[in-house]
Amino acid sequence: MLWFVIVYIGDGITMLWRSLTEIAFDYSKYNFRDEVEYRYVTRPGLSEEVVEEISRIKNEPEWMRKFRLESYRIFREKPLPTWGADLSRLDFDKIRYYMSPTDKKFSSWDDVPEYIKRTFDRLGIPEAERKFLAGVGAQYDSEVVYHNIRKELESLGVVFVDMDTGLREYPEIVKKYFGTVVPPSDNKFAALNSAVWSGGSFIYVPSDVEVDFPLQAYFRINASNIGQFERTLIIAEPGSKVHYIEGCLPRGEKVLKGDSLVAIEEIVPDDIVLNGAGEETLVQSVRVRDYEGELVEITPLSPANSFKLTPDHPVLAVKREWVRTKSKTRYRLPETSTEKLRHAQPEFIPAGQLDVGDFLVYPVNKEIEDSTVLNKDALIVLGYYLAEGSAFIHKKLNVPVVEFSFGADEDEYVKELSDSIERLTGKKPSIIRQSSRNAITVVTHSKEIYELCVRHISGHSHDRRLSPRVMKLPTNKQRILLDAYLKGDGSIYRKGRTLVRCSTTSEALAFQLQEILARLGVFASIMVRQGGEDMLFGKRILRKRQYIIAFSPKKRWSEVRLVGDYFLVPIRRLRRMYYSGKVYNFEVLGRHNSYLVRGFAVHNCTAPIYSTESLHAAVVEIIAKKGAYVRYTTLQNWSTDVYNLVTKRAFAYEDATVEWVDANIGSRVTMKYPSVYLLGRGARAEVLSVAFAGRGQHQDTGAKAIHVARDTTSRITSKSVCKDGGRTTYRGLLYVGRGARNVKSSVRCDALILDDLSRTDTYPYNNVLEDDATITHEATVGKIGEDQIFYLMSRGIPEQEALNMIVLGFLEGFTKTLPMEYAVEFNRLIELEMSGSVG
Repeated sequence: MLWFVIVYIGDGITMLWRSLTEIAFDYSKYNFRDEVEYRYVTRPGLSEEVVEEISRIKNEPEWMRKFRLESYRIFREKPLPTWGADLSRLDFDKIRYYMSPTDKKFSSWDDVPEYIKRTFDRLGIPEAERKFLAGVGAQYDSEVVYHNIRKELESLGVVFVDMDTGLREYPEIVKKYFGTVVPPSDNKFAALNSAVWSGGSFIYVPSDVEVDFPLQAYFRINASNIGQFERTLIIAEPGSKVHYIEGCLPRGEKVLKGDSLVAIEEIVPDDIVLNGAGEETLVQSVRVRDYEGELVEITPLSPANSFKLTPDHPVLAVKREWVRTKSKTRYRLPETSTEKLRHAQPEFIPAGQLDVGDFLVYPVNKEIEDSTVLNKDALIVLGYYLAEGSAFIHKKLNVPVVEFSFGADEDEYVKELSDSIERLTGKKPSIIRQSSRNAITVVTHSKEIYELCVRHISGHSHDRRLSPRVMKLPTNKQRILLDAYLKGDGSIYRKGRTLVRCSTTSEALAFQLQEILARLGVFASIMVRQGGEDMLFGKRILRKRQYIIAFSPKKRWSEVRLVGDYFLVPIRRLRRMYYSGKVYNFEVLGRHNSYLVRGFAVHNCTAPIYSTESLHAAVVEIIAKKGAYVRYTTLQNWSTDVYNLVTKRAFAYEDATVEWVDANIGSRVTMKYPSVYLLGRGARAEVLSVAFAGRGQHQDTGAKAIHVARDTTSRITSKSVCKDGGRTTYRGLLYVGRGARNVKSSVRCDALILDDLSRTDTYPYNNVLEDDATITHEATVGKIGEDQIFYLMSRGIPEQEALNMIVLGFLEGFTKTLPMEYAVEFNRLIELEMSGSVG
């Protein structure tokens, strides 16, 4: 296998060319194999031990080892995709994930081992280096063995190295950007690449640097039963300094840890928080930066759950317009369909693009851990203690005292509590009736009851909270505690519907009660009554802030819907405000990439031919900053035993341009959808995709253009040819987000079918959320007409050559984008694939 990368930079603009070629059919230039004794070879199959071994061989930093292991866990958990091409023959246990012919890298071609040098000599690399290139890299199987770059580029700060060297020599840059464009949680094969990646290219171009000649890297797979998992990271700096800005939260915003709320500035690595799936996850890193600008305050139906964040911070939500009905309105907002709400798929949407009436996601806590110590009687005691109790050590007698206060008419509750205490301790508590105060006090001096209460309910009235063990109890046990608490501290209102209310001066306890009620299938609203000075019976008092929890046990709050394991809660109010100060974010482990702010989910800091199947699962990440121009060209002619499953994604910031030029000719199966996220005003994207499928091939390709900034443009052009029963599929996404005004985008899909055995499909998906977007979509499917063949043959052109000319003419738009050398190579590949099409 051979593939190569070319980068050209001029006038402050970065251009990237990448070409990928592997032998197929009789293309003998590449169809050879060397007999090599490998220095490092992992056993077939994938396990934690194999992942650890790869990291150990490479002597990687600890953060990369953890990144690999977490990626492996995600890979194991994610199912094999079933929505595209057939991957059922892919056997991960037969693949070797790492093979290295040498443990050295050479900067002089003369020093490269002879058997490797012969391989690349046959591919013309030294000649190309002399004539054409500013720098060259060569990878053999899993490792880069040769690298060189012109000295004048090196002196200007251009970095062009293999990915392993980039990790070792530029750890800060790599750690900052690695996996930010394509995280392991993106898909199963991105997770696989993240777990076992080896080799690839790391390219960094400083601001305003001009490179007059391209860079190129060659990669060769020589062994059978080996997967290639190269990782490419390209960073094109702008003409002026631009920071990579991620969404953040201001100081004082509260993050849910499951048993408590914690200010975000207090979060540190290795803390455990809840993620957007209601599961515990580990904080991997914390980020702090200075910020001056606008914040968005989001207030859901529950006012106390209001939170602030920067406008670009993604929030897990469902847009109201996705689930609206056609005619009705409610409170000046479009009425929603309950059925649509139940089937809506929440997405991460920048806070600045949310509207009043959109739905936030409130996950239900899934963490459960039973306790035999906390039986029914213990939970009844804790419930009443939470509502009406106090505990202390008597100063003179040095004995524990636990008191519970009731109204004079609450004998039923007094009896329930007394019976539970007696069953737990074997002794009856004292019951003191105080008619003057119209009250009943239950008192026990049991050490067991004292320890039970202070262990599981801590703090005073203003900071009281339940223990982590209580918060993880099964719901049937939590219900017992909650029932006792509401008997002691709750009130019931019946005005058209039953409404249960309780209040506390502890913010932490209010959110814990909301969390427990959510696990019981009820969403509770928390209202805040501000504290301050007040008059009571003619006396001036200082009233503390109160949190009032209110819910309807039989009817959910209007428009709040329980969907599976989360609630959809409408936004009641949005407010923007100026802020200057520190803002915070952090990264969590796991596939969900999220955490909870006051209960609601937000995103965390955004070959030779062999008879056995082979796997190519690469990841390409491109970051094009302000004014950069990046073109990435792929020519792929894998042998028909290869599964080519690649994730390619670019971030384009203000006035940046990213172009994917992608040709897929070989492989058994290709699933590849180059995407561009247009993140800055004036960003531009173009994707030109060509696919050719012959017998036994399925080319499932396409493109994605994600517009999240205004005045952005994109153009997607897809051309496909299929013959001899081959199948081509175009699968594309065009998304225009709220706030991305004045977007212009065009999508064109053209397919050519050469016989009755072949098939082509088109699956376009357009989601446009702005009225002023200009969108066009065209699709054509055709066959070669007999009159076209006849006309060319009448001019003395043989039938096979005539057919080739028509197909090459159909693909001419793609060929024109290539440099002369690659255009000739591409046409030769098409002609090879077309051989035998007549007769």
